[in-house]
Amino acid sequence: MTETFQLPPASEEAHRAIAQKAASVLAGMVDGNGLKAAQVRLAKQDVQINLIPAAVKVTLKPDIAKTQQRGEAPQGTVVGSEAEVLQQAMALGQQALEDTGLQQEIQMALKQMPGGGFGIPQPIAFAVKTAGKVFSVVGPCATCGGTAAITCSICRGEGKTPCQTCRGEGFTQCRICFGTGLMQDSSGNRVSCTLCQHTGRIVCFTCNGLRQLGCPSCGGRGSMGCTVCGSSGHMTDIYRVTYKAVCEFDIDWRNVELLIRQAMAKVGNHQTVAAKGHAEIYWQPPFVNEEDGSLMIPCTAVLPTANVEFSVEGKVYPAVVVGLQGRIVQMDPALDPIVKPGIAALMKLSKKRVAAQALIDTACKYRLVRQVLGGLARRSKKAVYQTLVSEYPVVLSDKYARATISYAEKALLAISAVPRYRGLAAGTVFAGLLSAGYYMGHVRSSILAHVAQGNVAGLLDIIVWLLGYVATVLVIKFMTASAFKKMLPQTVQSDKGRLPSAGMQGLAALPVTGLVWFIVAASAAEKPEWILYILK
Repeated sequence: MTETFQLPPASEEAHRAIAQKAASVLAGMVDGNGLKAAQVRLAKQDVQINLIPAAVKVTLKPDIAKTQQRGEAPQGTVVGSEAEVLQQAMALGQQALEDTGLQQEIQMALKQMPGGGFGIPQPIAFAVKTAGKVFSVVGPCATCGGTAAITCSICRGEGKTPCQTCRGEGFTQCRICFGTGLMQDSSGNRVSCTLCQHTGRIVCFTCNGLRQLGCPSCGGRGSMGCTVCGSSGHMTDIYRVTYKAVCEFDIDWRNVELLIRQAMAKVGNHQTVAAKGHAEIYWQPPFVNEEDGSLMIPCTAVLPTANVEFSVEGKVYPAVVVGLQGRIVQMDPALDPIVKPGIAALMKLSKKRVAAQALIDTACKYRLVRQVLGGLARRSKKAVYQTLVSEYPVVLSDKYARATISYAEKALLAISAVPRYRGLAAGTVFAGLLSAGYYMGHVRSSILAHVAQGNVAGLLDIIVWLLGYVATVLVIKFMTASAFKKMLPQTVQSDKGRLPSAGMQGLAALPVTGLVWFIVAASAAEKPEWILYILK
């Protein structure tokens, strides 16, 4: 133990009991596999309680959302520039880490994670609510330069625009002579126009010959109010600062022995060690690191390990136990020699069917073998293997696990070979009778008399073939299940309601039933159209 951390007495007692717990786990694995649980004893134990120091380093990263308001409308703290906002946001983040309320919020968030925050992925970030502030920067409008007005875009600051009636010429076409300079008098003669004096033009009645008018957009002022700042000359930038806590987990490996690191790796990664209850995690009070201003949340993982010796049927097996769950991570495969007779019985059964029932009885004395037989009858080899290695870690070698599955599969095929072939034969007969009734019993012609011909006839023919195939596969499965039920013990009959695989005979049923279907169709008095086409 260290001076900085002391394990509570009640927890220390639980940590020192891992050897007994491992012995119970081992007894449960060998029980029913040729031995009884009482034949497993804990002969020797040397328990060590290991302290693994670690810490979570927390920094606050500002997340700034910027909006703009017209005029002088400050919110929160008013500063002079955006750079000052960033500077104060960083300083505020470091100050906020000293707040006990924020520290508790961060610790609560960490404890909600798998493993209670121990061994979190690198790095992880989440939003915090305790810290946060609003800043404002009031400055001149960038569009009008603080003048609150902008040059009129219509008159370009002159206040006047060309007259649209005379197009800036000051004169328009005479409305009496229409620009000809002549008019008709009372006698019908063409004479000089009295209004334009024979010029064809008159002074523009809109601008009175001035050629320009006051700008309608700015009212002749040459400028107009700035629409960006609302004619105030100012804009207010509002910065809403929130924070994310960026957490980085680190273990001080300098104070952890290599053997402890290896033992820790055998039960999983850092997070798994805590999440699955192998180690007990104790969090110490947080503090602010004076060097970089980050918040440090130290913790200690207490991981018990033990060097033990188990006595299994009188034979001593040295082992290494890690974690509060009594996980055996290193040990000679004690189950290998115990279940070997059961595997040998499966091997003999896979090669010949002589004394099959006696061999099955010998193999099924072992719970492990019964589990494999029951699993293979209805599941894949991969699924059965994964179940086997998860239920019997370390104590059963990979070689024996794979051998058990391999010979069990062959044994099941051997005892079910005859029933499968019988099922194939019976199913094929049924498929032939079904095809004969369809083609030779006038069923086909009766159906086609009530439906449109077209492609329906061919589709119906194929459906009859498929019905015969499906029926054959089901017959194979039922006969296989019946054989298993007769020869295998009741304890192996798992997953009730699910039928075993039809095997290779199920695949063979497809061409066999197809051949029977074709022969019957070709032998019918009223042959299908596709048969006539083939025969032609």
